[in-house]
Amino acid sequence: MARFKRFLFLAAASCLSTATLAAEVDLPVPSAVVYAGKDVLSAGLGTRSFIVKDEKLSLFVSDPSELRGKVARRRLVPGQAIRLSDLTTADSVKAGMPVMLVYQAAGLTITGLGTALQSGAEGEVVQVRNIDSGITVSGVVDSDGSVQVQG
Repeated sequence: MARFKRFLFLAAASCLSTATLAAEVDLPVPSAVVYAGKDVLSAGLGTRSFIVKDEKLSLFVSDPSELRGKVARRRLVPGQAIRLSDLTTADSVKAGMPVMLVYQAAGLTITGLGTALQSGAEGEVVQVRNIDSGITVSGVVDSDGSVQVQG
């Protein structure tokens, strides 16, 4: 019996030592359904209280400013906390759409028109077909939606 009590004491002690703290926090939630690829802020936001373990808090959007320029990666449900993994940066370039190609080297700037073969956000490398020559080039998407061709 003493051995069993000692086991219970050790089990309880280990549970207490590995206990995680949780807190009640107010997190932004969508006010309406946000479909994949749509801007999260345009759906409207509310707040709701959640009890979240401290080590899990960093997985969720805690400030509405974190949603600026983000779109939903999957359908977001009203009243549910928004995980950071549910968000992605909006594409500046869409596949099939015309884009401005820009090549810069040693004070020389050449521009042309192309058709994006891939969608991409700012800073991503995409493939673009030059409309005049038909040649496919790769470049980095710029903040204005143009593609900086790599030389």
